[in-house]
Amino acid sequence: MTNLSSIILPVLEGMEESHLKDQLLKFLPNQLEAFSKIEKSFNQLTSKVQEKERLQRFFHSWSQTNNSAMTVAGISNRMTMLVHKKQPVADEKALLQAITSLNRIVDEDLAVVGRILHSQMFYTMATTICTDDDWLLRRYLNQSACDFKAWKDQNSLRNKDIMIALLTTLIHEIYTHGEVEFILPKFKSWLINDYNFSEEECEKTLAWISVHCGPTEKNHFFFAVSAVFYYAKAMNIDVETYDLEPIIKDYLEKKSAVMEDIMEMEELSF
Repeated sequence: MTNLSSIILPVLEGMEESHLKDQLLKFLPNQLEAFSKIEKSFNQLTSKVQEKERLQRFFHSWSQTNNSAMTVAGISNRMTMLVHKKQPVADEKALLQAITSLNRIVDEDLAVVGRILHSQMFYTMATTICTDDDWLLRRYLNQSACDFKAWKDQNSLRNKDIMIALLTTLIHEIYTHGEVEFILPKFKSWLINDYNFSEEECEKTLAWISVHCGPTEKNHFFFAVSAVFYYAKAMNIDVETYDLEPIIKDYLEKKSAVMEDIMEMEELSF
C-alpha cells in the first residue's frame, strides 16, 4: 500500500553515504504516528463532498504548511548578509555554491522557470474547489497552522545558526515530495467522482500538486542536501555534530497537528 514512508524512503536510500543519510534513515521511519495522522486527514478530505467551510479551513491552514519559497529566499538572503557585513567566511566560493543550490529550490515557485507563480496555482486550486476565494480570510486559519509556520520561520529565519535553517529546509523538501505524490491520485479521484469534474477541469485545478510531482520536489531535496554541504565547507562546519531527530520530530508533529485539527473540526450546521 502506498503511504508517505513508502514514497520518501526510496529517495533517502538513493543518497550518497553521509551523516545526513544515516540520520534521515534512522529518524524519519520512526515517525509513523505523525505520518498516519497526515494520511488519515487527506483520506478523510477526499472521501466525500465536504462542507464549504471545512474546505475553506483546510486550504487556508494547509497553505501555511506549504508556503516555503519566501522562507528559502530568506535563508539565501541571510547567507549574502554574511558577505555584506564582512563576517568571517572560510570559503566564499563554497558559500556562493550554497546560495546557488538553495536558489534552485525556488525557481519554479517564483516563475523563474515556467510562466506561472506557484502561489497563483495554489490560489486557482483552492478557489476552484471552494467556489470562491473567501478561504483566504483569516478566520479560516487554525492556530496549529500559525504555530507550524511560526516554528518554521523561527528555525529558518531567526535561529542564529543558518545550518539549522538549511536542515529544516531539507526535511521540508523530502516530506513535501512524499505528500504531493501521495495526494495527487486521491485529489483526482475525489474531484472526478464526488464533484463531477472533467479530466480537463481536474488537470487545470490540480496543477499546483502535479507540478510538484515527479522529479520536482525530489530535485529540490537534493539541492537542499547540496546547500548543506557547501555551506558547511564555506563556514568550516562539521555536519556530523548536528542531530536531525529534533527537527524531524518537531516538523512532523506540528504538521500532523495542523492536518488533524482541520479534519477533526465538528461538522457545521447551517
